[in-house]
Amino acid sequence: MKAHFISGLPRSGSTLLAALLRQNPRFHSAMTSPVAGLAERMLEAMSEDIEFSVFISPEQKRALIVSIFSAYYHPQADKEIIFDTNRLWCSKLPLIRELFPEAKVICCVRNIAWIMDSIEVTIYQYLLTI
Repeated sequence: MKAHFISGLPRSGSTLLAALLRQNPRFHSAMTSPVAGLAERMLEAMSEDIEFSVFISPEQKRALIVSIFSAYYHPQADKEIIFDTNRLWCSKLPLIRELFPEAKVICCVRNIAWIMDSIEVTIYQYLLTI
């Protein structure tokens, strides 16, 4: 299974990109997944601040983090490429490079003023429905 990652600011197009990629039957792509958050919590649980960290080798840490990804995407194991979407990935680039050296990170960008405008329009439309 080949992994790539999608990240970006809110309202910058990452959900649209995931939807477009999902149209290809060889790919799996969805809205924000919990994988980045799960990996982050696992890393915290194995950090040097935890007394048991001396019992966990770097190889075990790596295997545990990879197992989160593998277990979560097990139902899509037949897909050629998995695109995982989460804003946390931009803060985890060294981890991605270590675990998935061939992976690409697609970071959706958009003018901040346009993002704010989009959020304002969304809020305004929501308020009209109340």
